[in-house]
Amino acid sequence: MSELIYVRESYFVYNDDSKELIDIVENNDFNVNITSLYIDDFIDNIISIGDEITHVVVSINEEKIPEFLAIAYRCNFSIGILPLESQKEQIKNIYGFNNIEKNLKIALLNDSKAMDLVEVNGELIYSQGVIGFVPLIGKNLKKTRSSFLRTILYAIKKFFSIELQKFEIVTENGRIVTTAGSAIVVLNHTSSTLLSRVFNLKQSMRNSEITILIISPFSILEYIRLLSSIFFVKRELRSLPESVGYIKSKSFEIKASKSKRVIFEVGTSIPLPAKFKIIPEALKLSASEEFWKNNEKTNTTKETIKITNLPDANEANKYMSKHIQFFKFASENRFKELFQVLRQDAKISMTFLSLMVLSTILASFGLFANSAAVIIGAMLVAPLMTPIVSLAMGLLRGEEVLIRDSLFKIFIGVLLAIFASSVLAYLLPYSEITDEMKTRINPTLLDLGIAVLSGIVAAYSKSFKEISQNLAGVAIAVALVPPLAVSGIGLGYQNLSIFMGSFLLFFTNLVGIILAAVFTFQVLGFSNVVKSKKSIIFVVILLIGVSYPLYVSYDKMIQRYYTSSMLKQHRFIVNNKYIKITNARLIFNGDIQMLNIEIGVRGSLSRKDLNELKDDIQRLFNKKLFITAEVKYIL
Repeated sequence: MSELIYVRESYFVYNDDSKELIDIVENNDFNVNITSLYIDDFIDNIISIGDEITHVVVSINEEKIPEFLAIAYRCNFSIGILPLESQKEQIKNIYGFNNIEKNLKIALLNDSKAMDLVEVNGELIYSQGVIGFVPLIGKNLKKTRSSFLRTILYAIKKFFSIELQKFEIVTENGRIVTTAGSAIVVLNHTSSTLLSRVFNLKQSMRNSEITILIISPFSILEYIRLLSSIFFVKRELRSLPESVGYIKSKSFEIKASKSKRVIFEVGTSIPLPAKFKIIPEALKLSASEEFWKNNEKTNTTKETIKITNLPDANEANKYMSKHIQFFKFASENRFKELFQVLRQDAKISMTFLSLMVLSTILASFGLFANSAAVIIGAMLVAPLMTPIVSLAMGLLRGEEVLIRDSLFKIFIGVLLAIFASSVLAYLLPYSEITDEMKTRINPTLLDLGIAVLSGIVAAYSKSFKEISQNLAGVAIAVALVPPLAVSGIGLGYQNLSIFMGSFLLFFTNLVGIILAAVFTFQVLGFSNVVKSKKSIIFVVILLIGVSYPLYVSYDKMIQRYYTSSMLKQHRFIVNNKYIKITNARLIFNGDIQMLNIEIGVRGSLSRKDLNELKDDIQRLFNKKLFITAEVKYIL
């Protein structure tokens, strides 16, 4: 290990908070001759003593450091820093020790290396700066734990006042970037800063470039997710969040539509527009080996621009001075490809007509055969999902052409399905009502829940390429194709009750899916407001209207369940004969309630026994029942 070499002489520049260190510095163990000067005296006498200064150890408040760095740059002397106890970030970044003797040892080493400085409108800076408003990011990161908690509570109140503004950024190579965001963070160009570590920006004080982080949340929820990734993720993020972009260059000129100044962590500010310029190897610093390891010297000539997720120039004008919503909003440009697909989905094609007929016939055969597997097969090819999702987007964004085309396509699809299944039912030689048909004749609120979930799945999967579109196809088919096929079968059988019950299920599901898809698209940010409000209100009214018969049907289903459970658990003893009800089914026929029961007994039952059993059962109900019984003997 080589012997450490220290400077022969040095000035020690202090202030009121560090004057107690004078004795320790002057009586150092490294045989360094120290001249101590108060910071104001040092600045006042710099002209007369500037030529004789070769090294300075400084221990001053942060607001004085920029001025001191400018002097060191002009007079070309090396510096060592003894951080004050309040300057914990500097202690960690530059030295890594809380011990004053160890830090002094490093500060007096004759082993200084050159580092870059950043100049803003002619003034040197070394701390992180913010243009705009970003709660909890920036100066607040340095607060103590107790004050940090208070800062969080304050920031939550301020979340709803975050708004986007237009930024115009010109890089060293003349690249003009126009975007919208809530803030630009000009990072302290060291890899030890929190934001640099989290976003893996690979910064250095010796790579001759400045990094700016552009924060552009499109919703409060998105901003909360961003804060979570910064404060609670313990490792570097593999990719940038949607609301963040960054640019690296040797210089920037930044203009903002609203902000007037750049605010730095040390409390100083500089007016906009601002010219940020890197000054390579501007300052010679004595620091720890760990510090230089984290700030390796590199020669970077290529600019880096990562702004794919940010608004473009056209969007910047649109979003300027708008408060962000609780849910995010997006523009035509950001999702142009999706809107083009939805417009195409709203148009009738031979493929749609063919698949609509084939899927309905396949579903009808499954219903006749009472085969759930065949019905599911029909679901896989059912094409009704596409125009319904397009209609939801059209209602949300108020696009009349998209609404009209989607409604017409749905109407034609429904007619084809009912026609195909009714013809098939008419031609078949039997008219049995299978269990698969019965489940779609009496819809309840549970079916509405299925429809709502189907609409959410459809809209969500359509919004993201990485999600299989078959998921939405199956979800929609579950709620639409089978009841449409049963409606057609009801017409073929000339049974109006079957047609009305199953078509009520179809129509309720259709309305529920549309509303759920509209809400999902709204949450995902495809429109900041519902533009076709009258149409949405009309759909809501329809949903409320059809929900009443669904509620009645659901209430009857509950009554059937409780009736069956109660009778199975009840003990009936008639004329010393134990009678067990093994099965019970309550049937509603208008105002008449019929109860079909199966009873198990060990001996024969007389007419008197049956009448007493009927009376016992009737006493359990408030309304008169018409009871039929099937007797099974227990051997």
